[in-house]
Amino acid sequence: MKKTQLSLIALSLFAANASAAGYMFPELGMMNISTAGAGAQAIAEGAETAFANPAAMSEFESTAIAFNLQGMVSDIEYTDAGSTGLFRGGENSTQAGTAMPVSSFYLVQPINDKWTAGLAIASSGGSVIDYGPQFSGALLLQDAQLLTVQFNPSIAYQVQDNFSVGVGLVTEYGMLNQTLAGSGGGLVPQIDASGSSLEFGYTLSAFYKLDERNQFGFAYRSQIEHDMDGELKTRSNKVDSSVNIIMPATALLSGYHSLNEKVAAMWSLGWTDFSKISDTSISLTNREADIARNWEDTFSASVGMHYQLTEQWRLEGGVYYETSPQDDPRYQYPDVPTGEIWKFGTGASYDINKQWRMQMYYEYYYGGTPSIEYTLFEGSPAESTLRGDYDADIHFFGVLFNYQF
Repeated sequence: MKKTQLSLIALSLFAANASAAGYMFPELGMMNISTAGAGAQAIAEGAETAFANPAAMSEFESTAIAFNLQGMVSDIEYTDAGSTGLFRGGENSTQAGTAMPVSSFYLVQPINDKWTAGLAIASSGGSVIDYGPQFSGALLLQDAQLLTVQFNPSIAYQVQDNFSVGVGLVTEYGMLNQTLAGSGGGLVPQIDASGSSLEFGYTLSAFYKLDERNQFGFAYRSQIEHDMDGELKTRSNKVDSSVNIIMPATALLSGYHSLNEKVAAMWSLGWTDFSKISDTSISLTNREADIARNWEDTFSASVGMHYQLTEQWRLEGGVYYETSPQDDPRYQYPDVPTGEIWKFGTGASYDINKQWRMQMYYEYYYGGTPSIEYTLFEGSPAESTLRGDYDADIHFFGVLFNYQF
């Protein structure tokens, strides 16, 4: 196959599935998973604060470190509802879930009475999905992996005894790998795509302590725009490629309220700038294409609670809701099926001694039942529609260790 032919095929197939958006998982960086994210920006009790809200690091009087070990298991089921053309003849039901280990590290270091430095090595998102070659839409996507890692130094300044601000620099490395299965008879070959990118962003944050029982936090993480430079390959040819992927800006406002010696309530309100992802751009050798996404901004709310069971044990729980960035089946794609999101978190913290604290957590992430009705080669004799329904959920579980010097 000539390179020009490969370019034309890739523009019509691969570009439609260059992972676009629904891959923002705060669970990979912010460690308030047991409360489903509630209160994350208003709590300053461990070094993970360096990621959630750098301004709150001013609450630390000594050095603190934390490390997290986590598992992420997805359960994504696709049920075909009458696909046509090239998408006809695949499995009626396809399981696309995967499992992925995750880890992160955090450090908080007071400098003096006013300044505190921090470091977080974590992730703000990623996506792993594997349909297998018998999936009805395998021509569009057989499997995909988007991984990101952030190196996030930050600094906090205490403006007043009860008010601090923070700023951070984000260096993010992203890596994308995708496989598109070929069509029967060899008309379209299997295509393997890969790319990577190193980009930069920033964080702005604030922390306000109304009194000993009530405190508030705010954090803004800037947009990071990746151009994943790499290549598309078949068995016999390859072309250079570049895929544009946006990690959208987010803003979170949180509150923490100690109701009595045993019970504390917390909440968070969030916004994600998904409307910046109006399309996905892909560039090949001498060719470019934009694929419509038409995402909308999302808004989220969560509430949670801590219950001090004993001097050493604390129970934690919370619930979270987020609006959907896209409900039109025509703009859904196999890379990231998305809809409204519900999260239910639970866990417990255990004070091992005065220095060590262990936090165990579990969260059930429900991504709803979005439908897909994506049409390829619309208006031509080869018009084909991938038509089906998804049922998606993810399980996050792990343990976080905190050490206070």
